[in-house]
Amino acid sequence: MKKKDNGKQKQWSGRDSKYINAALFVLPAVLLVTVFLVYPIILSFKYSFTDWNGVSEEYHLIGLENYRNVIASSEFKTLFSNTFYLIILYVPVLNIMAILFAVIIYDIGRAANFYKVVLFLPNIVSMVVVGFIWRTIYNPATGPLVYLLEKMGMENLIQDWLGQKQTVMPALSAAIVWFAVGFYVLIYLGGLSTVPEELYEAAAVDGINWWQKLWRITLPLIVQSVTINIIVSTIAILTLFDLPYVLTQGGPGYASQTMALMSYQYAFKAMSQGKAMAMAVMLTLITVVFAVAELFVLNRKSSD
Repeated sequence: MKKKDNGKQKQWSGRDSKYINAALFVLPAVLLVTVFLVYPIILSFKYSFTDWNGVSEEYHLIGLENYRNVIASSEFKTLFSNTFYLIILYVPVLNIMAILFAVIIYDIGRAANFYKVVLFLPNIVSMVVVGFIWRTIYNPATGPLVYLLEKMGMENLIQDWLGQKQTVMPALSAAIVWFAVGFYVLIYLGGLSTVPEELYEAAAVDGINWWQKLWRITLPLIVQSVTINIIVSTIAILTLFDLPYVLTQGGPGYASQTMALMSYQYAFKAMSQGKAMAMAVMLTLITVVFAVAELFVLNRKSSD
């Protein structure tokens, strides 16, 4: 009996040591996530119910007052419409361009790596640098875009693209697409690499053209990549801060203001951390709702 017990103890001690080793490997990552992600989220939620100004040690609980003030503010409707405008304009345009670029690059062959590098190159540049690049491009006096339009005899199109409410959001979207499209192209290329070549060969024998091949074969088989890219691009646009901050500071007026940028201005210009945290919590909830809704719709379509 003792020998059997010793065998069981050795067996369990071996299993325990394996689990302990695994836990020790995971523990640093868990601590980092807890300290730098979970704990700040909890604090943000807590301070959203206070009148803390971000400096003093004293603050008071004021319930939902910050949320009511944010929603009732004159700029909130504009922020909300700007966010939805960017989602409607940016997400479809970005993903359509990324799919087309990915399909074209996939069919090129040897030169594909060169085009991958060219498209992905903006992603290795800081978003702040991207902002300064596009401020230079859009400069209505000396920008390269002005020079190009003059050479093409299209002077009537020259205007202050970042200084007018009608043009600032399309101009901002163009800069974001230029920066981000390479990343999404790589994800689509990964999806295309899983499509069996035999299907394309059979399609060529049947005389299917390029558009039919894309619509009937490629898109249904890379639906997982489409789902990932739509959700990631939606989250990216909802939390957009640095590019509008560098390009326009949210102007003119609130024409290019985003919810993330407004949260920053509440925190560091209005010195109202409570309202800033309330805006951040609302932005988080909106992002989660959008992501879950898109995941549900796209998964349902793919299963059909």
